[in-house]
Amino acid sequence: MKKLVLLLVAATTLVACDNGIGENLDALTARLAEINAELTAATSDVQVSVDQITLDIEAALAVAEQAEEDLEDAISIIDEINEDLDAALLAMQSAATTEELLEILDDIKGLQELIEYLEDYGDLDYDGIRNAVDKCPNTEPGVEVDIDGCPIGD
Repeated sequence: MKKLVLLLVAATTLVACDNGIGENLDALTARLAEINAELTAATSDVQVSVDQITLDIEAALAVAEQAEEDLEDAISIIDEINEDLDAALLAMQSAATTEELLEILDDIKGLQELIEYLEDYGDLDYDGIRNAVDKCPNTEPGVEVDIDGCPIGD
């Protein structure tokens, strides 16, 4: 009987305690649902931020790769310019002196005078009359000319 009384007392105590726990459990469940909703929203915002950061990083990498290509092109152009400058410097170092250039100029003038002499005393149209006195230069080959170099009969 003692056992039965103890059992009834324990059962009554449990029933009395269960009423308060149930209400607290419902409030706790509701609060957990709210926290879960807040975490879901925050997680969504974080995912959007991570996605945007990923896109930004990919765009920055693309810009960096293009900049690297542009830099390589610029270095290549600079190398070509340096080669051209080296060639120009070598040409300048091996260029003739002023005296040598004046001598070459004198030689050119002498050749020019010789060419003018040949033009004057030569016979470019082969009619037998020197160019200096030929009044009809450029007569056709084989045409008979007078002493002025003009075709006979003109």
